[in-house]
Amino acid sequence: MRLPLTLERKLTLILVTFFVAMLLVVILLLGSLRMEYDSRVYSINSENTRSMLSGADAAFSETMLLGELFVADDFFQENLAAIKDSPDSVLREEIEGDIVTRLSNMFDTSEFMDDITLLSGNSIMHFGCGIGLSSGAMNEAAEIAREAEGAAVWLGSDDGSVYLVRSIRRLEFLSLDELAVLFIRIDVSSLTDSLRSYIANDGLLLRLMKDGRLLYSEFENENDIPPEDEILTKIEGVPFFVYRGTLQRSGFSYIAALPRDVLYGGMIERVVTAFVIFLIVLVAFLLLLHHIVKRMIERINALKEKMDAFERGRNFSDINALPGSDEIAELNNRFDSMVRVYKEVIEDNYQRELMMKDSEIRMLTQQINPHFLYNVLDSIYWLSQKYDADDIASMSYSLAALFRAAVSAEDLVPISKELEMLERFLDIQRSRFPDRISYSVEADSGVMGVMLPKFSLQPLVENAVKHSVEECGVRTEIVVGCHEIADGVLLSVANTGSAFPDDIGVKLKEGRVSSSTERIGLQNIDERLHLLFGEEYGLQFRNENGWAIVLFVVPGRKDAHGNSGR
Repeated sequence: MRLPLTLERKLTLILVTFFVAMLLVVILLLGSLRMEYDSRVYSINSENTRSMLSGADAAFSETMLLGELFVADDFFQENLAAIKDSPDSVLREEIEGDIVTRLSNMFDTSEFMDDITLLSGNSIMHFGCGIGLSSGAMNEAAEIAREAEGAAVWLGSDDGSVYLVRSIRRLEFLSLDELAVLFIRIDVSSLTDSLRSYIANDGLLLRLMKDGRLLYSEFENENDIPPEDEILTKIEGVPFFVYRGTLQRSGFSYIAALPRDVLYGGMIERVVTAFVIFLIVLVAFLLLLHHIVKRMIERINALKEKMDAFERGRNFSDINALPGSDEIAELNNRFDSMVRVYKEVIEDNYQRELMMKDSEIRMLTQQINPHFLYNVLDSIYWLSQKYDADDIASMSYSLAALFRAAVSAEDLVPISKELEMLERFLDIQRSRFPDRISYSVEADSGVMGVMLPKFSLQPLVENAVKHSVEECGVRTEIVVGCHEIADGVLLSVANTGSAFPDDIGVKLKEGRVSSSTERIGLQNIDERLHLLFGEEYGLQFRNENGWAIVLFVVPGRKDAHGNSGR
């Protein structure tokens, strides 16, 4: 069942719509600000990331310089050559001890260096926490270094360490035969821990590559790394900003991922708090507004109840008046004032009704005179019949019929009845002017039931008799036409022996016709046609070939029996 959309429901719907619209606007605004803030934070932190990784770049660069030192240092060239060339095992052990001592002196060049190892034939000389590679992995790394022909090679391992591997070749006489393979182990885990302390967060994820080789990665799943054109990824449901670049000194390419929420520095919590406060204030405002609207609706309903009581005719004086000075109270005061005026008008109309009743009684009394006149005319008619005075009988009968039609209450009559009354009128006129009036009717059979104002044709025929027979004394021919047209029925009265003035239509509209008879006849018909059917209806006059013609149109309305000329 569909509930009626009352004013209270409309206002409630407006408030709810306003609340939803405001909520959507705020959410969209926050989303837009979030995107803009993300862009700015990412742009600013991109440079910070490069600066942060400069420490790692320095460590790797220092390791590369250390590798160069091993190649160019005379001590290592001479002692490694002696180990390779000397078959004396005692001498080899002594030289190896000297090399390890020298390695210990070089170990402090980098805080992130875990181990330095030299692999010369079957001799392994190292200082530090150990190489951390199996013999197979070491041999594989050595082969990669030999293929590089003395260039430094960076390799990664499963234990999270990064190794610089380099083949050390004899420089004497540029023989370039291999003296040893150098392994320098870098503890990247300690390096990343240092970077995390730099940014005061342990959420940093780092991935390092060199010459297409993956050296180190803290991403558990490589699928977490988005394509190069994306800067945001989710790792285990947590959003991360992703930064890419190349370390300037070491040439390492890196991918660093930092949690987005950490970079916001509590901004999200403050925004959420502000949004919740705004939502609470908005809800409180809407509740207050709804309370005000509800009170206003209650006052309007009270006024409506008073109006309903007035409409049902009940006394509403027991209904509380509306206090206050706002528009609703003013409307209530106006309504009370209107009711008082209405009561006064009702009382005045009641008094007038009493007076009209008295007038009707007097009019009913006065109706005795017409009835008395009908009786007298009937008596004359029967006496004329008795003494064979047919002309007197016909005239009295026609006059009585005209009187009855004149005092009848109906305003519209069928064309057939109007023609009948016209025939009665012409019977009297032919008795006055025998052999001087010729009368005929040209009517379509289907128009006899169309309604027209009572006594519309009779004054027009009377006007023709007056101006032709009475004034000029000439024989006149009168033709009445009733013809069906598209807009209704066209009625016309044409006569010979007279003519209409050229300005008769203008005079008629302006009320300047020449005599009282014309004013009562023609002007009365014209005004009745306007009032009954509209301003487009009325009398029209013209003179054609010795005929004075007046015509008018009535719509094809049916009579009480449903007959119509259309």
